[in-house]
Amino acid sequence: MEASTMSQYQEGPEIESGKTKSLLEVDGDPNKCIIRNNNAITANDDPSLTKSFASKAIFATNTTCNSFELLEKAGIPTAFIARHTEDSFVAKKTEMIPLEVIIRRYFDGSSLKRCPHLKPTEGKNPKRSSNLVFELFLKTTGGACLRNKEVLLQDVPVEDPFIINPYDETWDLYQPKQQRHEASANLEISIIAEKVLQGIQVSKIEQLTRKVFLVLEGAWKKLGYRYVDFKIEFGIDWKGHLVVSDVIDSDSARLRTPNWKDVSKQSFRDGSPLAEVEGKYNRVSILSNNLPLIPEQAIILWRGSPNDKSPEVPNISGISVEEVTLSAHKKPALVLEKLNELEAKYPQGAVIIAMAGMSNGLGPILSAQTIWPVINCPPSLDEHPEDVWSSLRLPSNVPAATVVNPKNAVLNALNILSMTNPIAYMHRQYEMEEVVNS
Repeated sequence: MEASTMSQYQEGPEIESGKTKSLLEVDGDPNKCIIRNNNAITANDDPSLTKSFASKAIFATNTTCNSFELLEKAGIPTAFIARHTEDSFVAKKTEMIPLEVIIRRYFDGSSLKRCPHLKPTEGKNPKRSSNLVFELFLKTTGGACLRNKEVLLQDVPVEDPFIINPYDETWDLYQPKQQRHEASANLEISIIAEKVLQGIQVSKIEQLTRKVFLVLEGAWKKLGYRYVDFKIEFGIDWKGHLVVSDVIDSDSARLRTPNWKDVSKQSFRDGSPLAEVEGKYNRVSILSNNLPLIPEQAIILWRGSPNDKSPEVPNISGISVEEVTLSAHKKPALVLEKLNELEAKYPQGAVIIAMAGMSNGLGPILSAQTIWPVINCPPSLDEHPEDVWSSLRLPSNVPAATVVNPKNAVLNALNILSMTNPIAYMHRQYEMEEVVNS
């Protein structure tokens, strides 16, 4: 049965066809294409292991589209334009960079063959890396690496060899599933990085890849799942911009349930019955409908006086900034009325940063009347350090926190909202990991 059309785009001739998808022209627009998934599922680059199930293309397309819609909301440049049919979507036509770009949060897959010391002991779960691991593999087909139909390298004895150091000017290629010190690991083949990159910086690829992973990790965390690792690809669109291309689905990412059960292509690689694999792809597709749903929340900068200075808050999708100036000492009834108004406006939650000089009655009163987190940030401590006590010595059932540095108060608020906003999670986690890696 033909899938119903969801977009206004008209399909043109087929451009090319691969193992799991095909590309079609868009009539009247040379800068766009239609990516159509098929029902094939592959494993270990072995054609004899390829199978199919009836709804694979629909599940893969839905998961991919939901993932890209989230990335677009996060401000990450992608090739995605719109859904087309149940098994296809419209994308920018890109010149693909022949690289498979990997990020790992947990050590699994080929990384355990290269680094067997990272294998978990019997009965234990995969080891987690506190900082994302970035890897590059040279994308080959039939032993050749091509970019825009130009052969860059040929007679490569293994598919998708591992690039030991992505920041070297010349890339030495290694077996992707062997330890580096093994005699046969070094393929004794290299390629000039610029031939592949053609002006694109590896640092830009790494930066975008980390952000893509983090926003997806944050979204799946919200659903209680572990995003183990993923593979993505990049292309250059008609404007010369680097964009995330291809697909992001259950074929290209490992996803684990709260109790560590796999719900991705790894199940197929491990020999699970095809009906069970189909059920897992369906489960991920349904869950992925939640990925683009960013809660509408707020950081409330509540001052007791116009003289109390508000800190800056970064612009993050889904997080509004509300500024309120109202004294709890002088107008307690109006304070509670305003709090009630804000709770009605933001049913998905907010964090209040209470800034009141001298005696802080604002934060304690607010925290006694709302389940929203309230962070005291007394502004007058440089001149009057004794003012801090009205924020610290609080009676029972007044659970306000106190952070004296305004910037840290904002970061604390963002950390709280990151639990439910994957874009905020991306910003905070990227910043923290960047500090560690610098």
